[in-house]
Amino acid sequence: MGKKSKIGKQRKDKYYQLAKETGFRSRAAFKLIQLNRKFEFLQKSRVCIDLCAAPGGWMQVAKENMSVSSIVIGVDLFPIKPIPGCLSLVEDITTDKCRVAISRELKTWKADVVLNDGAPNVGKSWLHDAFQQAVLTLSALKLATQFLKAGGWFITKVFRSKDYNPLIWVLKQLFKKVHATKPQASRNESAEIFVVCQYYIAPDKLDPKFFDPKHVFSELQIETINKLNFLYPEKQKKSKAEGYPENDYTLYHKISAKEFIACEDAVAALQNASQIVIDDEIIDKHEKTTEEIRECCKDIKVLGRKDLKLLLSWWKALKKTQTETNGEKNIIKDEITVTPATISLEEQEDLEDEAIQKQIAELREAEARELKRKKKKANKDRQKLNERLNLKMVHKSDEGPKLERDDLFNLNQIQTYQQLEQVTNQMPDILAESDVDSDEEVKPKTIYYEKDIGHLDSKDLYYKSEDSEESDTDASDDESEKSGLGLDESEDDTTKKPQKKQQFKDPESNPLLTDLDFRDKETKRAHKAALWFEKDVFKNLENEDDADYELDKMIEQYKKKGGHVLGEEKKMQVDEGKKRKRKISENDDTNSDYDMEEMMAPNKKLKKIGGKDGFEIVPQDTTDKKSKKKKLAPEDLALGSLLIQSKKSRRDLIDSAWNRYAFNDEKLPDWFVKDEEKHMKKEVPVPKELADDYKKRVEDLNVRPIKKVMEAKARKKKRGIRKLEKAKKKVEALMDNVDISDREKARQVKALYKKARQEPKKEVTYIVAKKHTAQKRAVRPPGVKGRYKVVDPRMKKDLRAAKAKEKTKGRGKKTRGNNRGKKIRVQPKNMKRKSK
Repeated sequence: MGKKSKIGKQRKDKYYQLAKETGFRSRAAFKLIQLNRKFEFLQKSRVCIDLCAAPGGWMQVAKENMSVSSIVIGVDLFPIKPIPGCLSLVEDITTDKCRVAISRELKTWKADVVLNDGAPNVGKSWLHDAFQQAVLTLSALKLATQFLKAGGWFITKVFRSKDYNPLIWVLKQLFKKVHATKPQASRNESAEIFVVCQYYIAPDKLDPKFFDPKHVFSELQIETINKLNFLYPEKQKKSKAEGYPENDYTLYHKISAKEFIACEDAVAALQNASQIVIDDEIIDKHEKTTEEIRECCKDIKVLGRKDLKLLLSWWKALKKTQTETNGEKNIIKDEITVTPATISLEEQEDLEDEAIQKQIAELREAEARELKRKKKKANKDRQKLNERLNLKMVHKSDEGPKLERDDLFNLNQIQTYQQLEQVTNQMPDILAESDVDSDEEVKPKTIYYEKDIGHLDSKDLYYKSEDSEESDTDASDDESEKSGLGLDESEDDTTKKPQKKQQFKDPESNPLLTDLDFRDKETKRAHKAALWFEKDVFKNLENEDDADYELDKMIEQYKKKGGHVLGEEKKMQVDEGKKRKRKISENDDTNSDYDMEEMMAPNKKLKKIGGKDGFEIVPQDTTDKKSKKKKLAPEDLALGSLLIQSKKSRRDLIDSAWNRYAFNDEKLPDWFVKDEEKHMKKEVPVPKELADDYKKRVEDLNVRPIKKVMEAKARKKKRGIRKLEKAKKKVEALMDNVDISDREKARQVKALYKKARQEPKKEVTYIVAKKHTAQKRAVRPPGVKGRYKVVDPRMKKDLRAAKAKEKTKGRGKKTRGNNRGKKIRVQPKNMKRKSK
């Protein structure tokens, strides 16, 4: 039978794996980590009480984030395995015994933080489980109020149910701030949320009803009033009848026009009056007092809505004129009563200062009110955002939906012909529906072969048709910049489709601006120069046209004779060099770090020619010097890599060349120029890391041994491997030999491998003996390590003589004549040598 595993609640998620890897006892530890990351309550705490702490994950997190000398106490019904630096109690948090045990451990200390992650045993109905959780939270709160200090924190787990709001109300009575949040480590399918209570009030007395579940979670019985009672409808009380005013026995009332204009409430006056008598000449002669107004004033009771509005507008107009006239009268009275003689100059200045200060005070008050209003609005928006963040309605990185609109077309956006063509050639977003799809084109049944249907591209790889050229213009911008838009003088114009760009002379000019001057650029420049030289400054100058003409004529004569004018050939060489460089830069795509060779034109022999007119032609050097590659320093290579890295870096380097030190003065002394080259120059902005990289490359090239050394090392290694293989074969044959003992085998194996390894000979240090130490016993000189040998000049001469004698040994041939005069001793064959 297969093993049953819990997969319903998906407990083994990423936080479960993280808890196992990091050493936390439960995945709930990450809930506290995320809560602490948001509110930062553990870093400032010294004493922490963890209720329902088993297996101890929250205790581990608290001990890690709190200071070293902090106290962490965990309480649970089940025993908790010891955690370094923490105390654990096996108690029930709903009993007084738990309170006594905690007070015994804390003594006079007060807790900064109380944590509660407890939950009852679930399994019954959801309502029962949620109520038991609320009761357990209330018991934890009761225990927390007995040990928390003023300004402390209380973090608890709560289930969302009908008892949630009464519990939050109780928490808000005891704490200044209450936040409800759900950390990411909490599973989405779980109904738990965490309530973070901040700033404990610590009242002197607490009503025990705060911690009584029957009182806190009791349902309120609100009597509802049935408004719709058809059987026994309530009798509406009749308002008491109001009689006529006392001593007013008539319903007809007259009011003068002056009184009507002076009254503040015109509607009430019209309601009580029956006739308005116009007895004032000013009102009667007013422009607003028309015949229609006079007729309406005769009987007000019979007027309709339109006529009453007309009377009200008449009242407003006359009221306005009356206030203006009264204001002018008051100003005239003030001028009459207050004379300039009575007010001195100082008093007048004081009055002006008071008025200015009053205006400043009013402006400051208005500014303060505006600032207060903005702050209030900002706080309200921030509070709403926090509530939405806590309820997971909005994420921090999510800005919500935004209305994006395309910018309207503006003619100011078009500056060049290219932009104008983009606008004119732009296709609409929505095309009209047609029977034929856009991807499928109607093709004829027969297609005729065309010989010259297109031409090769710039790389001579593919044929391009006219349509493909027009469609690929945007895709081949980079290629067009390098190859000059792919246009060649030699190509036939008949194969190309005429483009609109060729119609305009200057593609960068604004196509929407029309130049009314139809002359070409050269004519305009000539006209501008003529206007410049027509100034009064140039009137007194001599005419040098004749002198220029004579000089040109003389130069032509020398050219006919075969002479070369100094300076013209130089210009020709510079122009040729520029053309060659341009071609190389267009066709060369390599990323070389070295400067390319300068293109030197061949020098020609020139004779020294002296004429009557005084022209002297300087002969050029006939020796052709080969151009050498300039070896660049690592800093120069780094600068070159910046030049080819991107257009932006190249542009920045070129722009930085024009700086405060670029004077470009002429006719300066040589010593001054050399001194400025040393000191008056700006440091090139080359990154040090890039220069070090190139320096390291050069060092690696220099350190690398030559080919012969590498081959010698390889041969030596090959010889060593060959010797080791021979030694292995000998060892195998030796191990198969039964006649030799194991000890002898080990000794011979060791000797074989030692011979095959060929350890390098130990170096011997030679010490030259002195006269004063020749007859003494040799002592190791200071600073000499390893083997050493004392030698003198005589030993060197003897060694040289021995080597010479070794070379001459065996040169002469042995003959009988060489043994002449020597005694030959013959020993019999049967005679044996005596043993000593």
